[in-house]
Amino acid sequence: MRGVLLVNTGSPKTCERKDVKFFVRSMLSDPYVMTVPDWFRPILVDGLIIPLRQFSSTAHYRLIWDENKKDSPLLYYAKSLAHKLEAKTELPVEVAMRYGQPDVQSALERLMAKEQRLHEVIVLPLFPQYADSSYKTVVDEVGRVFFKRPYPFRLRFIEPYFNHPAYIRALATSLHPYVEKGFDKLVFTFHSLPLSHVEAGWKKGREFDYVFQTKETVRLLLKELDIDVKKTRQVYHSAMGSKWLKPDLDETLEALAKEGYKNVIVIAPGFAADNLETLYDIKLKAREQFFKHGGTQFNYVPCLNDEDYWVEDVIDIITP
Repeated sequence: MRGVLLVNTGSPKTCERKDVKFFVRSMLSDPYVMTVPDWFRPILVDGLIIPLRQFSSTAHYRLIWDENKKDSPLLYYAKSLAHKLEAKTELPVEVAMRYGQPDVQSALERLMAKEQRLHEVIVLPLFPQYADSSYKTVVDEVGRVFFKRPYPFRLRFIEPYFNHPAYIRALATSLHPYVEKGFDKLVFTFHSLPLSHVEAGWKKGREFDYVFQTKETVRLLLKELDIDVKKTRQVYHSAMGSKWLKPDLDETLEALAKEGYKNVIVIAPGFAADNLETLYDIKLKAREQFFKHGGTQFNYVPCLNDEDYWVEDVIDIITP
């Protein structure tokens, strides 16, 4: 019997400052995220970053929090996707987060409670493109937990699905209703990364090359929808420093508005579910930037989240 484990980055337990502070500290304490010497990381995180970011991060989370569901969008959509997958496949499905709750160990225990005859758990890190700070840290954490005790099943990890036909098909389904209405520019935005991370991945080959994989996703999606590349831009957002991937989303939208482009579509194909980096950084902050400089129509394409067609395509991705 097989089971499925969906893993994403994570979210604060609530949008209260203490929970946001705990979550941000957990994430930034990961050496794959904050690549500085081990002795210096807690000094940097606790002495500088947390004091500077805890209040603004809390305010941003409060803007995107789903008060009706009493949960963050990232967690809600992960749980909903798992529920739909379980109903569709009749396999036990659980959710784990790299930082915060639900953690990997408790998720594996819940899978075993659902099905005692498990012989394989399919692990799907919900990151289409490879990065040490997303895909690799999830794989390492799942492996660390798995080898702590003699689990009666094996693990099968799904590789980054940046070019999988099912993923491209799902993106095309989500984007099509927006492009058929017409637009001036279609902007693809991905999470920015430190240039040092990007260079390290590029040196190891295409299976670790974040920029190549983002561009391949865009190329395949444009081909699927027959969109002229000249009507598009590829950018990055949520950078935390100057030596991060560019061009920047906000700067690009400002330039487009000043050049007279009034109607833009923005899609973030690197995220499986909406979260702070899409709902605040793009849907709120980037939109405001575009309108401020003369834009009049800003269309944000939601992530795939728990859409029924995405459920079908996830099944294709995890099926051997």
